[in-house]
Amino acid sequence: MTKQVQYISEFTIIEGKMEEFKRMMHSIIESAEKNEHDLNAYQVYLNAEENKAFIVEWFKNSEAILIHLANAGPMFPGLLAIAPIVRLEVFGNLTKSAEEALKSIGAKIFKYHEGFIRGDV
Repeated sequence: MTKQVQYISEFTIIEGKMEEFKRMMHSIIESAEKNEHDLNAYQVYLNAEENKAFIVEWFKNSEAILIHLANAGPMFPGLLAIAPIVRLEVFGNLTKSAEEALKSIGAKIFKYHEGFIRGDV
């Protein structure tokens, strides 16, 4: 069984707000890379029209999620004002506190069943 947790969030970016969205994402990524050592990956993808963004996050464990929410949380209101979340799917077995925190922002939780991860993560 793995303690790792991944999630995918989908945002719809308000017309004319793409550059602001990119600046905000850059700030969040810089902060996460510097301060969140158990956040294994944080990747942002944009569709061709640049009106949707998908963020893929990979955490070492549930505690890393709580740290991320505390670190990036103050930036969320500004981000959500220009790019509302339309989907948040979480993959992994969470602690009760992490599950409650994510459900409070609309996450759908999918429990780990089985599989493997290659590499040094």
